Amino acid sequence: MLGAWLAGGLFLAMVAGGVAFVVGSLHSEDPATAEASVLVVDGQASAAVVDDAASSAVAKNPEAAQPVPQPVEPGDTDHTRSLEKIVWIVATPSTLDELVQAWSLPREVLVALNPALPPADQLAAGTEVVVHTGSIAMSESVGPPNDGRLLGGVPFPEGRTWLLPPDRSRAFATGETLLAVLAALDGYATNYPDAAPIQLGELSARRGGPIYGHQSHQAGRDIDIRLVVAPAGDRFDAERNWFLVKTLIDGGEVVSIFLNRSQQVWLRAAAEADLGALGADRYFALISHERGHTIHIHVRFRCPDSDYRCVAYSLGETDEEVAKLLSKLPSRGGGNPPIRKNGKLPTLRPKTKPERPTTKLPRPPGKGR
Repeated sequence: MLGAWLAGGLFLAMVAGGVAFVVGSLHSEDPATAEASVLVVDGQASAAVVDDAASSAVAKNPEAAQPVPQPVEPGDTDHTRSLEKIVWIVATPSTLDELVQAWSLPREVLVALNPALPPADQLAAGTEVVVHTGSIAMSESVGPPNDGRLLGGVPFPEGRTWLLPPDRSRAFATGETLLAVLAALDGYATNYPDAAPIQLGELSARRGGPIYGHQSHQAGRDIDIRLVVAPAGDRFDAERNWFLVKTLIDGGEVVSIFLNRSQQVWLRAAAEADLGALGADRYFALISHERGHTIHIHVRFRCPDSDYRCVAYSLGETDEEVAKLLSKLPSRGGGNPPIRKNGKLPTLRPKTKPERPTTKLPRPPGKGR
């Protein structure tokens, strides 16, 4: 009996010694490898040791118990995007008053949106400046794209998967245009998560109207998008450019895409490889030759349903030219193509309007009246 008690005591001493050795080894190891050592020994025991270490660290530094907030980049599709508050980031040191001139925003509006920022003091590069708050539904496109204006223009947000042009005074659009472009950019980023950011060109001025270098872009429904270059950087990526064009058209809001015919050759080849010749026809009915569009596409969106003063097409297009464009689309039930009615041209739409990944803007009371 005594022998049994001695044997049991010897066993317990060995176990205690082993535990002491393990714990002692943990405290003597490099902190970077300590956790790995615990996991090898015993999952539950290691968790306890790590928790003890964390508790000790919190006791020494109470702030360590607070979670560190992670910044969310504007336009980050991994988080919920809110267009109720749009932020631009200062690129070079500037005062708020200088940004008023550079961004073509009313001084009183910019100051009111950023009460904590001193208007006369220089803001460091990287400072976030609020450029819009509230609903984006109150914007209105007035007139045709080459002789129109924009009411309540919405500034296009910044994002990690696209780049805005340096001249932010031309980065305004209707809310509907903004949503349609964002939906396509998000679709592209989801399909090509490794892709470099897409370079966006100019949209419209805050109040629309003529802008240097463009005959159109006057009513908040036009945007230039630079063609995607292959990773090697020596030619355009046909597959990715086609995916972007297809995604834009599938949104159901595009009425025209302008691209030089020399660039349409390889884009058409990618479209036919994807959908076949007949499938590509539907999309290329909306793609027209436009001189000077060799490194970018010009995308024009339809008139929003609530914008009654909006004219879909550019001035100067005849009824015959419009009818020719409409005749390229699949039949919508027979009959002659519609022509001008009360001076307003019809809206060119695909036969089937795909489901959009974003919510349609509500129609505000009295908009367009």
